[in-house]
Amino acid sequence: MKDVRAAVIGLGGMGRRHVAALDGLAGQGVRTVAVCDMNLAAAQEFAAGRAEAAGGAPRACADWRELFAGESVGGIDLLCVATNGPSHRDIVLAAAQAKIPYVLCEKPMGTSGAATREMAAACQAAGTRLAVNLCRRFFSRCLLLRQALRGGLVGRPRRFWSLVGGGGVGCVGLHYFDYAAWLFDARPVWVSAELTANPAPNVRGAQFFDPGGQVSVGFECADGWRFVGDFELSEDVPRTSRCIIIGTEGVAETDDFIPAPAGAARATARPHDQRHVVKTRLVQPEPVALDHGPALDIVQATRDCLADLLGPHAQPTVQAGVESVDVVLAAHLSSRQGGARVALPLSGAGLQLDVPIT
Repeated sequence: MKDVRAAVIGLGGMGRRHVAALDGLAGQGVRTVAVCDMNLAAAQEFAAGRAEAAGGAPRACADWRELFAGESVGGIDLLCVATNGPSHRDIVLAAAQAKIPYVLCEKPMGTSGAATREMAAACQAAGTRLAVNLCRRFFSRCLLLRQALRGGLVGRPRRFWSLVGGGGVGCVGLHYFDYAAWLFDARPVWVSAELTANPAPNVRGAQFFDPGGQVSVGFECADGWRFVGDFELSEDVPRTSRCIIIGTEGVAETDDFIPAPAGAARATARPHDQRHVVKTRLVQPEPVALDHGPALDIVQATRDCLADLLGPHAQPTVQAGVESVDVVLAAHLSSRQGGARVALPLSGAGLQLDVPIT
């Protein structure tokens, strides 16, 4: 990377983490040259506070369209979209039209199946490299767990159980839908859900709708192996991040937020020299030592996601972004149908369902 000029749209908590992540790449030639937020005074204050940073204070604006006007767009190589979900489609399409080389879009990628597919197609046609910040793919602790699972830690997956708690099926649950798929290189193939009928007002504003609930997802691996993920996202359950993976040879449990050794990851599994024994015979599982890694660091994960986007072999997160939004929308469709299974990928009228998730 050399002299990558970055702009960040949205200076809420996540947008400021994007700026911090970009700062972490300063030694590789990345610098923030523009920031944008609907609250112009906040954007100007934030920009002024960075006057001593390398390259001086970034330009501040309130309307993201100013970043694509006239000569401005020629000064941007990397765009970070850290706004709320309903705005992502228009911003990413404008970035593709302006042929900005790199775009990192926060999740959810979009708020309808049609929108996510339109975004992906537009960026591909324009030569814009698009990534979705599915940050669990870059957390050190999650990467270590994935490595252990791929090494046969608990055999093949049968069940992925996740206690997430309140926070919204789209805003928070989406991370865990993608997490289960990514751990095993799988794709979602059906959804059954019961969402909260009368959710509390959304903390981000009345214009957003993102209830909690209980969601089951069927996953299929590349070789046809299938497993089920159950996600507890009810609004009256405290926020947490506990996952249990039940496999053919053992059970692994993780807690993303609690520092080791109290939290982190643990597992019990049948010894490798006993895995040939028929499963109806009792073989005492044994504890397995795991490398926990540090607790979740969103800035670190976003920085690594950005570095990956700018690198020669970027992870294909766009399809994962599409699939994770499909799961959220299928959960809404299923809940409206009394929990009936909805097949994925979305098709027909299901692609047009638009839910203002955050």
